[in-house]
Formats: sequence, structure tokens, C-alpha cells
Amino acid sequence: DALEDGNFALAEIFQKDLEAIKTNLGLPKYNVGQAVVHQHRDGLRGVVIDVDLQCSKGAGWVRAAGCLERGCALGYPADETEESELKAWSCQPFYTVLPSLEGMEDEAAAASGLWRWRWPSELSASAVNNRDALPAPLYLSEDAVRHDAGLSEPRHPELPRLFGGHESSPHRGRVYRPAPRLRFWQQARAKELEQARSRAARASLGSKNPYSNMG
Repeated sequence: DALEDGNFALAEIFQKDLEAIKTNLGLPKYNVGQAVVHQHRDGLRGVVIDVDLQCSKGAGWVRAAGCLERGCALGYPADETEESELKAWSCQPFYTVLPSLEGMEDEAAAASGLWRWRWPSELSASAVNNRDALPAPLYLSEDAVRHDAGLSEPRHPELPRLFGGHESSPHRGRVYRPAPRLRFWQQARAKELEQARSRAARASLGSKNPYSNMG
């Protein structure tokens, strides 16, 4: 009703109330298609392409990325982050974000269509190869992102292929509509995560079985 009346200030209040309820229930604040910006890294923005209820990465990634992000948010050296803080950090929702590529052209290799990686490689959702045509998506914690209220559209060649247009409002910014190609990618990622969990579970059981290494 607030949106229909053009009362965006009231809509923003309701939106914050809804996000607080989601947080209390352990649910993600943002959905696939939401344009977001990083709270503490100027210029880092993009569009959510997948959501996890908590971090799906291993302990090594959590340690590397968590130290950087907590240090960036709180203003202290990354190596001063405590292990207990990292564990709590990894239990919140995480978002795979297609990054906007403004200002990331590799001028020395423009003819080859290459891009520079501007952000810490520890934040990438997959391996970063600087010779790849496109940078990898980012994997960002919920406390690191907020709605992108900017007027300019995020720039990425895959954006129009993964989404079919968008809606925009002052209280949420741009929200893109997922296209079938994105759904197929999400299904493939979900299958990969399930296979990784199964391998980890089998490895854990094997290490606990005293007869597992006996011929």
C-alpha cells in the first residue's frame, strides 16, 4: 500500500522491519536479483545470483576471507581476527554476487577483452585467473552488503543473459528478474555443492573407521 501511494519513506521502514524479522528467523535479507553494494569497499557492487543460508566454503576460505572482511569492517589488521569471530561470521547468510565491472578494463590487453581483478582474490566465489575473460563472481557475507540505491545499472556482459529486466524503487533499488539460464546455473551449483558435501562426509567417516586403511 505504501508503494502504491508513493510513500517510499514508509515503505523503507516496512522493508527494514521485514529484514529484521528475517534476521531473527535466520533467513536471508536479500533475494536473487537484488542489486547490492559492499558496505566497506568503495565501488564494489553487483547483483545477487545465488543465496546460501550460511557459508558453504571450507575452513581455509573462511579464515582467509573472514579475516579480511572483519578487519575491513572493524578497522584493524586482518591477522588480529579471532577464531571464534570467524566461526560466528560464517554462520550468517552468504551471497554469490555477479560484480559490476566499471573501471576494470585491462587497458594493456583491451584487444583481448581481458579484465582486471580489483578486489581481494580471497572474496571470489571460485578460482580467480587474471587471464580469464571475465572475473569470477564474489562470495559476500550478509553483514557486508546492503541495497544498491544508485541510479546506474551494474555493468557485466552476463547480466542481460542471466536476468530478464528489472524493477526499481527508492527503498530497494534495482531488483532483477531471473532468466532460465540463471536457474540452470543455480541447479548445477546446487548439484556440485551436494556432491562436495557427500565426498566430505565419506572422507570424515573413513578417517574415523579404524579399519578403513586395512587391506
